[in-house]
Amino acid sequence: MIEPYGGKLVERIADESHAAKLIDEAKELPVLHPFIDQVYDAEKICTGAYSPLEGFMCREEFESVLSNERLPGGLPWTLPVFLAPSNREDEHTISVARPSDSLALSDGTGKIFAIFTLEEKFEYSRDALAKSVYGTTDRSHPNVADIANLSTTAAGGKVLLLRRLDHGGFEYTPRETRAHFEKMGWHSVAGYQARNPPHTAHEYIQRLTLEREDVDALLIQPIIGRLKKGDYRPDVIMRAYNAFVSSYYPGERVMLASLSITMRYAGPKAVLFYAIIRRNYGCSHYIIGRDQAGVGSFYDPYAAHRIFDRLDVGVVPLRYGETFFCRKCGVMASRKVCPHGDEFHESTSQTRIRKLLSEGKPLPSEILRPEVADILREGDVIGD
Repeated sequence: MIEPYGGKLVERIADESHAAKLIDEAKELPVLHPFIDQVYDAEKICTGAYSPLEGFMCREEFESVLSNERLPGGLPWTLPVFLAPSNREDEHTISVARPSDSLALSDGTGKIFAIFTLEEKFEYSRDALAKSVYGTTDRSHPNVADIANLSTTAAGGKVLLLRRLDHGGFEYTPRETRAHFEKMGWHSVAGYQARNPPHTAHEYIQRLTLEREDVDALLIQPIIGRLKKGDYRPDVIMRAYNAFVSSYYPGERVMLASLSITMRYAGPKAVLFYAIIRRNYGCSHYIIGRDQAGVGSFYDPYAAHRIFDRLDVGVVPLRYGETFFCRKCGVMASRKVCPHGDEFHESTSQTRIRKLLSEGKPLPSEILRPEVADILREGDVIGD
């Protein structure tokens, strides 16, 4: 099985026998109430999903990622993972904290879930961050809008997880997925990123991947953390995927797992980051479709394919173009194999699917499996 990124799986999780005592002791510490994005990041740092990171980035790491797309040691890394307050109370707590001070992290419900040990405080530019990571300072971009709500003072330091967050029944740590792969005898596993319920274009490239001689199995891992307005709610996504995987894939070749982090719509930089995460979960290959991690018209739909030619993170990129159902061919296809015009192509876009659902119209089986369609009719999307 492929080794974790950087050669070692980082695990900063309190031993169960001491966790309760540590949680009680943490109640006496100053408490931070991070933005939900940073709550998810703290957990993923500690479970090893972000290996080799051991904590929120200090200045050197932060600036190296923004300017060089690498960690200071030279490993390619494209998105900064940092802690910056999003409220006045936390700004004050960090302003009076000193290096080596320990601070408790709240999970947003008032419960302490981790301890953060401050190493360094540093200033950064919101515009420089947005421009470097997202390629724009336009606040119509959802992640750029988020940056505007953060303090320009960041705090770096290590994190210790006292208890895992509750994400439902499909959330696993990298150690757990790796144990499952080993149990199943899988040596080469392709990771599949999703943030929407499955339609037949998704299914098509997943099946193409499973047909490869160099792929033993598939890890389908939808992001179900904080998404954006108009996306399906996490429980809808996972119910739809569970119904789909259970009905149409052999259990000995596919694993379904959720990934609770905030979606970064950073185009190619996000895709490389997601590939690193999947490597830590045990994936040797990573599937890249059209406009993965894109939003609006901010990115070239195939820039994510090209970034792997420039930055090597040790996984095999599996690049796929736009696919559709061709009524003339009678099968799912892409422009590489289909000679027919757009008038014969059934679009599988989520915009079209949602429009048909909202109008109460039937969804063609050529674009959506009936088990998935039934769940989407009952489900809803994220509002304001």
